[in-house]
Amino acid sequence: MLSTAIVVFREALEMAMIIGIILAATRGLSGRMLWIAGGFAGGIAGAGLVAFFTETISSLASGLGQELLNAFILFAASLVIGWTVLWMRKHFRSMTSHIKKVGHDVAQGTMPLYSLSLVIGLAVLREASEIVLFIYGMILSGQGVLSIAAGSLAGALSGVTVGAMIYFGLLKMSTQYMFKVTNILLILLVAGLSAQGAVFLSAAGYFEGYSLPMWDSSWLISDAGIAGKVLHGLIGYSAHPTLIQGIFYVATLTGLFGIIAWMESDRKPARAVMTGAVLLGCLLVSPGPARAADKIYSPIVHEGELELEYSGSRTFDGQHDKNNIQSHEVEVAYGVNSRWKTELTGEFEKEPDESFVMSNMLWENVVQFSEQGEYWLDAGALVSYVHGFASHAPDAIEAKLLLEKEWGRFLHRANIGIEQEIGPNAGGGPDRSVNWSSRYRHDMHFEPGFEIQSGFGKANENPGFNEQEHYIGPAVYGAINRNIKYEAAYLAGISDAAADGAGRLLLEYETPLN
Repeated sequence: MLSTAIVVFREALEMAMIIGIILAATRGLSGRMLWIAGGFAGGIAGAGLVAFFTETISSLASGLGQELLNAFILFAASLVIGWTVLWMRKHFRSMTSHIKKVGHDVAQGTMPLYSLSLVIGLAVLREASEIVLFIYGMILSGQGVLSIAAGSLAGALSGVTVGAMIYFGLLKMSTQYMFKVTNILLILLVAGLSAQGAVFLSAAGYFEGYSLPMWDSSWLISDAGIAGKVLHGLIGYSAHPTLIQGIFYVATLTGLFGIIAWMESDRKPARAVMTGAVLLGCLLVSPGPARAADKIYSPIVHEGELELEYSGSRTFDGQHDKNNIQSHEVEVAYGVNSRWKTELTGEFEKEPDESFVMSNMLWENVVQFSEQGEYWLDAGALVSYVHGFASHAPDAIEAKLLLEKEWGRFLHRANIGIEQEIGPNAGGGPDRSVNWSSRYRHDMHFEPGFEIQSGFGKANENPGFNEQEHYIGPAVYGAINRNIKYEAAYLAGISDAAADGAGRLLLEYETPLN
């Protein structure tokens, strides 16, 4: 009900504002109400046709791939609503000015009266058609008709009321702020619709290796409870999400936020955008991105900054048992203050000939020791608690010393880590690792460099060099724009225990929240 109310509220508000602007601009013009009412009726009729043919297509497709049709409708609804968010973000001001100009020109006699019907009709058709697609998608996702009807009625009344209050000058709230808030809510709705579409594709036989549940959070919020139903409708919550749902959800969020950041950036370098697209494409085309190639952390914390990050890695080797070992991590981080950043990370792993599983959930905390540049070397620490999800997998505590040094146009980082398993299934002493990266800061979009990553094994076993995992190879770092960063590396194994090669990719979206 809540998700339906939000969408209908947003669309009804847009319709009410457009009509209100036209009414204000044509005040005193004889016959304006007839043309405006005609345009409104025409838009509603057009939306009715959209609704009629949507149901007709659905009935014709019965028995001919209903799951695929349902997935298509959900993806269409998410695409239309997502496009609306992006279009309104970019064109709201110019659209408002254009509508005012149309009303003014009609009032001055330089445009015919039927222009009012055309503007109103197209606006109502667009907004009402989006409502139709969304409501049909909600029906397919399992929401009750009464709940949808109640949400639609509440949203429509609220949208019209707020639009009227704006028209009569009774509402002091910033319209721009209102649209920013609803934009965020709609982006979450789009991600939820996309994830639900992935469920139908999975039911149709696609993504068989990605259909296992990642976790079970029904002990906290059940799908059958009121909170679960509200969150499902609002942000696409599921107590038993599959890996493919998670991939579609995160990809949709990252894509929309990334496009918004790109649209609003001062510089839009095509080469950097192409670089990011090629890197992402290489990751998706390959069988999948190994813990052998880890992210190398910076000790620097940015207060009030939200980070959404994907990092993945994969091994390449002629021996079957060392080839195509994959690790994927999805992370949300926030700079609590100028010295402390906390992160929540979900890790998914794949061994040769096995399906993806959610292996670990990590709570990571980065502490910056001093102000950046205060001393010759910037330093900090990473402390993590790792909860294992796999059968009999132990938990662990990990600590890393984070070092960073800027030297002219060069930037060097080192991470010195130790990880100790804990709990009833823990085994052996702590694992030790040292990772190093150096880069040349050519410009913000392209920073070539190299990495050395070494895993020394458990301290109590003290393995020899060839029993340890050592890698070295080229890397490239940079930013597509001021919000989106990327890293990519291909490392060659130089010890017997290491794979012949390991690749890694990182994509990060950053935005200040204050």
